[in-house]
Amino acid sequence: MRMPRFTVYAKESGVEISPCEKKQQGKPDEGRIALRFFRLTSGAHQIRFVAEPWEAFELYRRINAIQLEGGKESLTHRFDAGDGETVTKLSVECYQRNGKKGYAFSIQRGEEGINVAAPLGEFLFAAEFLKSLSVAQSWVESADPSRPPAGRAGFGA
Repeated sequence: MRMPRFTVYAKESGVEISPCEKKQQGKPDEGRIALRFFRLTSGAHQIRFVAEPWEAFELYRRINAIQLEGGKESLTHRFDAGDGETVTKLSVECYQRNGKKGYAFSIQRGEEGINVAAPLGEFLFAAEFLKSLSVAQSWVESADPSRPPAGRAGFGA
């Protein structure tokens, strides 16, 4: 089985973008997009950011804006894991170093952070890949395949 996946590798880290599913007991499965940040050292901690389809599209939009205008944009997720609130911040940015322009993806969760520098081509390809996945992963599993999910009328209804 083939699965769409795109990975950006930097010197010591990387980010993998791929489709995934949100599964909750008692609720229909839903499409999502996973961004898995990792270090290239053995046994290193990974951070996963699971985006809704609209968030993946928003990242696409922000990457394109940053490529044109510079700056930094972030998406923040907050959730209560039972032992307190966990905050994860995913950022895309354009930076200047030694007179050269660069691009990066970064993630921060608590004290843990991973940065992944990317050449412009990979930065923009990641944007297009996120755009494509945002549409492909906009689905909800229906218990009865002959009926649309509740609250959604079909054409001609």
